[in-house]
Amino acid sequence: MLPKFTKKVLCFSLAFSLVACSNVSNNKTSMTSESISAKETLYLNTQNYESLISLYRNVLKEKDDPMIRYKLANAYYDKGDSHSSSLYLAPLLTQNQKNEIAKKAKELQVKNLIQLKKYDEAVSIANELLGLAPNNGVAYNLRGIAFAQLGNLNKARDDINKARELFINDVVAVNNLAMLNIINGDYRNAVSLLMPQYINGIRERRLIHNLVFALIKSGDIEYAKDIIRKEQLNTSPDDLVKALSKAEPIFKEVRR
Repeated sequence: MLPKFTKKVLCFSLAFSLVACSNVSNNKTSMTSESISAKETLYLNTQNYESLISLYRNVLKEKDDPMIRYKLANAYYDKGDSHSSSLYLAPLLTQNQKNEIAKKAKELQVKNLIQLKKYDEAVSIANELLGLAPNNGVAYNLRGIAFAQLGNLNKARDDINKARELFINDVVAVNNLAMLNIINGDYRNAVSLLMPQYINGIRERRLIHNLVFALIKSGDIEYAKDIIRKEQLNTSPDDLVKALSKAEPIFKEVRR
């Protein structure tokens, strides 16, 4: 989860958007009971990863199921434990790569590598994904994030734009393109990308945080304070602005 703004904030953590939503639905997957399905929905909606992990583990103790195994690995990733995620994901990576679950597992493998800061490996696995599915927008987005973390902003921009062309969630793509501008110190262009989304009613937290940071860095303090108050980002807008005006962006991959 993204860090909350408090009066003691000393730095601002910006977030790349990995995917629009991390859980995978599969109409062919049947849970063991309606109660399990209801619990799963509740835990996903409340981001209760500990209970979600416990739920999936209990199901898998009765019977190994590839989709439940994927969901378990994904829940560990969302919790921030990419080591455990990788452990439970491993059996799925040996499946036929044309299998839909195997493809999703490979995408999760790249996300884990990014979270573990193994960016070169993430690029390599993303290349494998794109070799199998040249129109995989998720893979382009993930490779773009890895390139950005490696400092190759041109390749990162090309990949994220390609992901957008392939209809990855537009909010995700716009946020990531704005992130590249922020990395490059081009705060006004970041604002020009994020502001229309905000004005049109998008209230995705990562986007709002990045917009506020870019506004402050570009000198539009009053507008930033207005958003801080409206979105209740901090009880003291002045304190937050003061902290962020001195901060350098710290990039952190989001888990959802």
